[in-house]
Amino acid sequence: MTIFSPQHQEYRKRLRSFVEAQFLPHADKWEAAQTLPRSVFLDLGTEGHLGMNYPVAYGGRELDFGYTVILSEELPRSHMMGLSLSVLAHTTFFAPLLLSQGTEEIRRAFLTPSIRGEKVGALAVTEPGGGSDFVRAIECRADDDGDFWVLNGEKKFITNGPIADFVLVLARTRPEPSVHSLTLLVVPADTPGFRVKESMRKLGMHTSPTGWLSFDGCRIPKSYTLGKPHLGYFYVTHNLHQERLVGAISAVAAAQLVLDDTIGHLKRRIAYGRPLGELQAVRHTISDIAAELEMARRFAYSVSEEFRDGQVAAKEISMIKFKVVEIVQRNVERCLQLHGGAGFLEDNWVTRCYRDVRVLSLGGGVSELMKDLVASYLRL
Repeated sequence: MTIFSPQHQEYRKRLRSFVEAQFLPHADKWEAAQTLPRSVFLDLGTEGHLGMNYPVAYGGRELDFGYTVILSEELPRSHMMGLSLSVLAHTTFFAPLLLSQGTEEIRRAFLTPSIRGEKVGALAVTEPGGGSDFVRAIECRADDDGDFWVLNGEKKFITNGPIADFVLVLARTRPEPSVHSLTLLVVPADTPGFRVKESMRKLGMHTSPTGWLSFDGCRIPKSYTLGKPHLGYFYVTHNLHQERLVGAISAVAAAQLVLDDTIGHLKRRIAYGRPLGELQAVRHTISDIAAELEMARRFAYSVSEEFRDGQVAAKEISMIKFKVVEIVQRNVERCLQLHGGAGFLEDNWVTRCYRDVRVLSLGGGVSELMKDLVASYLRL
């Protein structure tokens, strides 16, 4: 694909070696402990992997979107989709908002140390009472108090929330349920009144910390407002396109790794006196899986090329969010079935991946919402 040059592929080799050397050996231990050491961010930041698309002035490398695609594809080689989610959340959920809407003070205080891996951030939109329809669902309120906002409310299902040094909070600053009633605020974790109410246990993504956050009278300087007041909805929804695209790319890469592992298993596993991979039904199933993943990958790559060139293909990204994820979920399950009893064991990374990809049709906009958006783009 034209999205990758020889320089991109050289970077892929270096990153792959780094991930396989630094993270893969710890996969079983970290998964069992359901933890992600903060050193992961510092290790990646020290090597420059957290700032590929960001300006040199803030510690980045100022390279094109193709490098983010490679980061998305290589992180699953850690055999920890939770690690992949947390790192991609770090690089694509909040950091672009700091860059595009933050003042110079905000960028220096939060973006630069994030790119270095010295600080961990989180984006907090979803609440206990609702997610996808956040224009109406958000009850977390920021009241005007002169030079401060006074923040009260809760946020739930927040990736990296329990370990975050700061959180970007989307709060209601006008009472009406309107797209012009939400404001995006930077809330340092040491702000009085802020606390992690719960570090949540989940079906999968065990190496991605997920938090339930509480804000009780937090006084946030208005200088920590991202962009203009009451326009937070637009900033967040625009940034969701990149979040959805890189998440799907990472999911396809994980499914490809699962397929590769499954092919290896089928060559070794003997049934009826010969390797399972020689059975016609198995061979046809593997061919179907490979074809579907290749189609999904090429679709995502083509849209990534447009994104790299400054075009946001909102309709196609919405399609990717539900259709590519559906392909990944279905085919990871088919691979697990081909592992037989081994596919039900906790120490099998294919088993963990099967659990992990289940969240992909829920987080970042449920599939049903994505289909409705596509229908709207089609003027239905």
